[in-house]
Amino acid sequence: MMISYETGTNTFQFRAACIILHRDKVLMQRAEHNQLWFIPGGRVEFGETAEETIEREMMEEYGAPIYDRKLFWVIENFIDFPDRKVHELGMFFLVNLPRDHSIYHHVEEFQGMEEGFVNRWINIDELDQYTVIPEFVASEIRHLDHTTGVKHIKNRAVR
Repeated sequence: MMISYETGTNTFQFRAACIILHRDKVLMQRAEHNQLWFIPGGRVEFGETAEETIEREMMEEYGAPIYDRKLFWVIENFIDFPDRKVHELGMFFLVNLPRDHSIYHHVEEFQGMEEGFVNRWINIDELDQYTVIPEFVASEIRHLDHTTGVKHIKNRAVR
């Protein structure tokens, strides 16, 4: 059971995601039906740690094991939609996948193993040309400092 619940027009969800970098690019994902790009990951299952979630998600989406990870961002994301409000708690990990994995060979948009999603390696310097959500991700990715501890980000957005 995913940790996500609704009460009236309010939704809460707990999400974990993977920041995957390769040759000045970051792996991004979007649903097939829209152009909103986001960092791959998924909702945490009840009784599952965020680390277990990213391991599961990378296997489900790309058949890729994670061999190195570092918790990088803890995000409190508040999104106001015209018809509902979303409160999301996100744990974002900087991860490495096996160097020889086929995921690194893609140049254009590609399908992973999970239907309904499109993936792409986006040049970090070109992130502003895409609609990336949450909105702070593009600037944060451009200024990643691998030597710092966990960064706590509070984000409020209206869509």
